[in-house]
Amino acid sequence: MSLACGIVGLPNVGKSTIFNAITAAGAESANYPFCTIEPNVGVVDVPDERLEVIHKFITTDRIVPASLKIVDIAGLVAGASKGEGLGNKFLGNVKECDAILHVVRCFTKGDIIHVSGSVDARRDIEVIELELQLADLDTVTKAVDRVAKKARTGDKDAILHKAALERAKDQLERGVSLRNLSWSKIEREALDPLFLITIKPVLYVANVGDDDMEGKGPLAESVRAHAAATGAEMIPLCGDLEGELMSMPKEDRAAFLADLGMQEPGLNRLIRKVYDLLGLQSYFTAGQIEIRAWTIHKGDTAPVAAGVIHTDFEKHFIRAEVYSIDDLVQYKTEAAVKAAGKLRVEGRDYVMREGDLAHFLIGK
Repeated sequence: MSLACGIVGLPNVGKSTIFNAITAAGAESANYPFCTIEPNVGVVDVPDERLEVIHKFITTDRIVPASLKIVDIAGLVAGASKGEGLGNKFLGNVKECDAILHVVRCFTKGDIIHVSGSVDARRDIEVIELELQLADLDTVTKAVDRVAKKARTGDKDAILHKAALERAKDQLERGVSLRNLSWSKIEREALDPLFLITIKPVLYVANVGDDDMEGKGPLAESVRAHAAATGAEMIPLCGDLEGELMSMPKEDRAAFLADLGMQEPGLNRLIRKVYDLLGLQSYFTAGQIEIRAWTIHKGDTAPVAAGVIHTDFEKHFIRAEVYSIDDLVQYKTEAAVKAAGKLRVEGRDYVMREGDLAHFLIGK
């Protein structure tokens, strides 16, 4: 499953610092606007302590966590929707992502140049969101013109699609991002092929200084307020500190975290939030060869989950044998779980639960 989350924001707000920390790339980036031209792509493991819990009871040769694709997209500026700062190219990169991490600068210390000459988190958000809305407006306006010709012939689907596009156009003209609205199935059929940016789910990342780790300062609070007002979430993160942490040897990280009063890197929380933002969940398979976390969408059925392992498995699915990690912890072995009657046999209509341990029986 190859879903991607794109990191967006103004130049020099810390996107690449956070990206490098997430991917443990540790690359140095120049301190000037547009230091990222081509998008950098990283595949990162999703932190999941349940894998080690399973490993306590099932011996295996290797442990394979779930993963995510993160894309570091170059800084957008005012006028990006009209091509400023290579805007069209960068906006195209955003369209290809499934969700958005919107990084907002919430620190004032240091010598990093702000593209607008001052730090104002709310203004920075509005600049980016306006450009994304204008880009979508251009896309939707062209789509309305295309579908209008077919609608005039009386085509029922075209008439419904035209109404959906016109609704989207009206909201974008009002400065409303499309994710803030509810859309029916027929409306989504009209909008989804356009890969609109403002309909994608968003997580705001307040890049705070080391003097405001919990994001309680006025800059971070303004991001939190905007996120709440638009039905989104916000997470504070100190990009510089996370980058420093990821550059350390693993054995030194625990002591560094303890000194900061942290149980885990902030990046772990961020990656899990992105996983959830994309509407994903994990199930596990476990055996001698490997213990693996498999990525599926929330609401996927057992055959779909089996198909993630191999496409033929969905077509030839017969049944699933499923139990929980709690059952494994209680009974110690899979055989004991089965003997206790806790191993469930599920059919084609079974909706997978977060954290299921599963075996699939596949026909020929």
